[in-house]
Formats: sequence, structure tokens, C-alpha cells
Amino acid sequence: MSAPGALHSQDTERLFQLLVASIKDYAIFMLDPSGKIISWNAGAQRIKGYQPEEIIGQHISIFYTPEDLAQHRPQKLLDLALRDGRVEDTGWRVRKDGSRFWADVVITAVRDPSNGLTGFAKVTRDLTEQRHADELLRHSEESLRATLYSIGDAVLATDETGRVTRINPVAERLTGWSEREAIGRPLEEVFQIINEETRLEAPNPVTRVLREGVVVGLANHTALIARDGTEHPIADSGAPIHDSNKRTRGAVLVFRDVTEERRAQDALAQSEERLRLMLSSVADYAIFMLDPQGRVATWNPGVERINGYRAVEIIGSHLSRFFTPEDVAKGKPQHELDEAVRQGRFEDEAWRVRKDGSRFWANVVLTPMRDVSGNLVGFVKVTRDLTERRRMDEERIQLAQAQEAVRLRDEFLSIASHELKTPLTALQLQLLGARDRALVGDPRVADRIERALRVGERLGQLIETLLDVARIATGTLTLNREPFDLGDAVREVVDRFRDAATQAGCTLSASIGGSIRGRWDRLRVEQVLMNLISNAIKYGPGHPIRVSACREGDDAILVIHDGGPGIPEADLMRIFERFERAASARNFGGLGLGLYVARQIAEAHGGSITAANAKEGGAVFTVRLPLDLEAAT
Repeated sequence: MSAPGALHSQDTERLFQLLVASIKDYAIFMLDPSGKIISWNAGAQRIKGYQPEEIIGQHISIFYTPEDLAQHRPQKLLDLALRDGRVEDTGWRVRKDGSRFWADVVITAVRDPSNGLTGFAKVTRDLTEQRHADELLRHSEESLRATLYSIGDAVLATDETGRVTRINPVAERLTGWSEREAIGRPLEEVFQIINEETRLEAPNPVTRVLREGVVVGLANHTALIARDGTEHPIADSGAPIHDSNKRTRGAVLVFRDVTEERRAQDALAQSEERLRLMLSSVADYAIFMLDPQGRVATWNPGVERINGYRAVEIIGSHLSRFFTPEDVAKGKPQHELDEAVRQGRFEDEAWRVRKDGSRFWANVVLTPMRDVSGNLVGFVKVTRDLTERRRMDEERIQLAQAQEAVRLRDEFLSIASHELKTPLTALQLQLLGARDRALVGDPRVADRIERALRVGERLGQLIETLLDVARIATGTLTLNREPFDLGDAVREVVDRFRDAATQAGCTLSASIGGSIRGRWDRLRVEQVLMNLISNAIKYGPGHPIRVSACREGDDAILVIHDGGPGIPEADLMRIFERFERAASARNFGGLGLGLYVARQIAEAHGGSITAANAKEGGAVFTVRLPLDLEAAT
């Protein structure tokens, strides 16, 4: 008798199954010895998207990418699990909705007490987010490294023990230590600093940064002693590196050589020099000063680039020199000065004039300058050349208008084609009835009606082509796939065109390389063939036309070779566009849509169509269509 509260093996098994079934973070399921799914848990349903009734009985290959299927990876993994007892794999897997996820998969062979294989246990984890996080971390590391290596200041970073973890090229140059030599060494060994006045060792700011977690600046008169003994006066600070919990995990030390700054004669001279250098280095903005009357007082390279004047040509001139004659006539230059004084700032976008008389679209900001007593001492004028941006804005508007025009055209084609098709069908039915009655009474009238019927048939084909173009443009072209032998379709279409080819003096032949069974939209594939054969008859009368079909790997290949004049090399790609034809075909009539529709049908099947000129003469069109073998069986 069992002890009170003890579980029978059946109860234990049932509890284990309930446990597995309720796990949602792992896909845990069983396979039979052939790799078919025989159990399914909540985690598998959440990760892969299938309900149990949808997936049980399916082979695990349903989860693998086409690339892995081509390499027989599912069976290889089962074989490895059978051989080694267990196999682990990481790679892309496919959900029910076709999306991919990065998975860690463990397959374990399950054996009975007599060591007979009863199946496999498969555990899958979705590591997509982890992979994404790893990639973000890697990109972040690369970005950080690139930033450190491109920054103009010297940068040293340490861990929480004060040992060097990073050093950028500027710091390498100033300290004399290469990154390879410095990493892992105590900061004091790489970054030796002294007080220039006392010549004593200066306190290392990183020590305090790590101890207190605060930003610490270097003291004045601090010098860095390089590895070779060279001395550089430096300035700047150290700051803590915090983790997500605000704990100090290291320090970063940013410093620069201030030798050049020391050479400045006084603080005012330094300030003026820095301002001059700043204005001189700005090339994308025209920044200059005006006196209180609006005359140019300063000039910089950015202004020279935008306005075209050199400093000696423009200093002392009134700002009205940059305005159009129309704006000058309206008194706009003085109005801008007055508004800047009244409002404290004036901004405008308008046309301005360069030295050469050309106009550019400018954004202008005018700001008054006042002394400590509030007296007006002049203006700062900042000008940006927005001509290129204005041009791009106009192009975007034009593109949007063109796209809307194309959309309206496609919509019109669709509506017009539908509206034309109904009365044309009714007209053809009436003509058929009239022809039958005329055959009894007047054969000549019957002949005329027959010609009208052929014209109607041609109009019907054009309308159907326009409908196809509209469907393609609106994304509503659909395929009705069904399994069939492509060779049968080729023979049927060739037989259909035999009389037309004979009338044009063409011999039409077909060569079929065995069984070519696949899954396609038969009517659409026949439409491609009809378009290509009718083109061959139209452009190559009196010449043989050869149609061949064969299987090449997992693709079906259709080749239509005519003996016509060929296609100019410059037109080989263009002829597949809408309303386009080769220059040599302009006199043959037509809308230039047949090849466009043929290409769209081929691509909708996952295939392609190309054109080339044969060495022996004539044009060769090659259509490649995937067999879709799994769906065709």
C-alpha cells in the first residue's frame, strides 16, 4: 500500500505532462522516430504560432527556412541526436505567419528500457530579443570605440579599481603609451601628473572620482609627464561611469594639452581670438556684424562662400546690397533693422542676391547688440543658404503630385477597362448572332461581320491587358495555382498559334524535355507564352520560331527563339517596362504592355524573364519559373 500522500507513477506522469503543457517560455514537444510532431505545449503554441490541431502530425521541417531545407538540415539534426543522444543547434526558424525568429534548439533521442528509439524530445527557446540585444550591444561598443577614436580630446577610461580599460589616439600621443601597452595597468603608471609650480606629484582626479562618484576637475598648473619625459600642461576633468543602478563602475578622464592657450596674452585677447576662430571656421552659415546703421562691420569665410564677396569688397557697405531690387524698392532692409530693434530679433526667409547677381533662398536672423547701458551698438546677422533644401522640397511636392497622377491614371485604367468590357461583350454577342443570320442570306455581309468580330476580339485582348496592368499597379493580381505539366501547356499554346504562324510565313516548333510538373497558374503561364509567341510572329514574319521547355534543378525553363531582327542592346531591359517598346518596333503598333504583363506574371510566380540576342540572329526570351515541388505533390 502506498504511503499517505504518495503519488502513483501515473499521477506523476500526468503532473509532469501538465507541467510541460503549461510552460510558455519554451517550446517543448515530442517527435516520433520519423520526426513528426506528436505533442505540443503552450510554449510551442506561443513561440511558433500553431494550434495543436494544426501542427500535430506535421514534420519538423515545417519550422525550417528554405535555405536549411535545401541542405536537409532537419534530418541531419535528427541523425546527430540519434547518434550522439543529443544535439543542440542555433539558427533561424519559421513561425506559422512566415516570420523568422532566432532559436536555440535541443533535440534529445528518447529510448525505451530496451534501448529502442521511441522518438525525440525537442526544446526550443526564442532568442530573437537576446540576439537583438547582443547586436545592439556590439553596435554600441563599436560606436563608443569610434567616438573615442574620433574625439579631439584625449580620453582615458578605467575600471572600478583604477586600471586602464580604454585609451584613445590623442591620449596615446600625449602619454606616450599605446592602447595595447596601457590596458590593464594602474592609471597612475600611464597618467603621471605633477604641479608645475611645486614640481610635486599632483593628486590624481580619478582616485576621488572612484571614491566619491563625483566629477572632479584637474587643478590649475597641472602638467602631464609623458613616457619619454615630455611635459604637457593639461586641463579638464574626470567623471564617474555609472551602471543602471547608479553604482560607480569606473571613471573616464578627458584632458587636453593647453600649451597653446597658455600663449594667449590675456583673457580678453583669448576671448576675441576664440570668437574669430569660431567665425572663421563656420562655412555653412554667413555670420557677420553690422553697425547701428546697417553697414557691414565684420566678415568671415562662411559669408564669403554664400554671398561671394571678399572682406575688402564688402566691409562698410550697407546690408541692402544683399537684397533684390524689388525688396530694396519696398524698403525691406530698413524694415528688418527696425523690427529687430523693436522685437529683439527678426527672422525671415526670402530671396537674396550674391555678388555675381544670382539669387539664393536664404534664412536670415537679425539680432540687435547692446552695451551694458542698453545702447544699440550694432547687429549680428546670420544667413543660411536654403536653396538646395527649397529645391528638394519642390521636388518632393512634384514627386508626390506625379505619384498621385500615376495613381489616378491606374485607377482610371481599371475603371475604364471594366466599363468598356461590358458593352464590348454585348456587342460581340450581337455580332455573332448577326453573322449566323447573315451566313444564310448574304455571305458578303457575314464576311464583314467576321472582320468586325476579329476587331472586337482584338479590342477585348487590349482591354484585358489594361485590366492586368491595373491589377498589377493596385496589387490585386492574384494567382490560381494548380499542379500541371508545363509541357502540356506549351503544346496546347503552340497548336493554338500554328495557323497564325503559318499565315505569317513562320514555322512554329516546340521541344519539350520530358515531364515538367509543377504548380502554377495555368492561365497566366499560357498568357506569358501567348504574349511571347505573338511578339515573335509580329516582329519576325517569315522566320522560324522555336519554343522549348525543360527542367533545370528546381526550376522550369521556357525559351522562345525567333529569327527576327533582334533587339537593340540599349532596349533589352527597357522593353519590359509599361508602354515601352524597342526603337526598332515603333512601326508595329500596340501599347507596349505585353512584355510588361509577362514579366509581372513571371515575378508573381517567384520567377523571372529576360531577353537577349542570339549569336545566329533573332531574339531569345527566357522564362524561369520555380517548380514549387512540395506544393505540387
